[in-house]
Amino acid sequence: MMCQRRLLRELDRLLPGGQWRVVQERPWFSLTFSGVQMTLSCTPAPGRGPQEVAAILEAHEFTLPGRIVADIAVEEADGGLVVVLLVLEG
Repeated sequence: MMCQRRLLRELDRLLPGGQWRVVQERPWFSLTFSGVQMTLSCTPAPGRGPQEVAAILEAHEFTLPGRIVADIAVEEADGGLVVVLLVLEG
């Protein structure tokens, strides 16, 4: 939960004026790593196109103490975006 709040605050600072909502959060495990897969919906701020938002997100180095954003996928959906992040415990 702490990770979720920090991530949403960072997204608000990175892309002011956008509306973010957590759609799903589920545990994620591999043989050597553990973490969470988060699915978010985003309505970009007026004047920001989905491609611009996707480029900003994909280039950003997230700063979540004790965690690493290992993967991010961005897709357009119904005038907004669906963002899926894989956040690993570091």
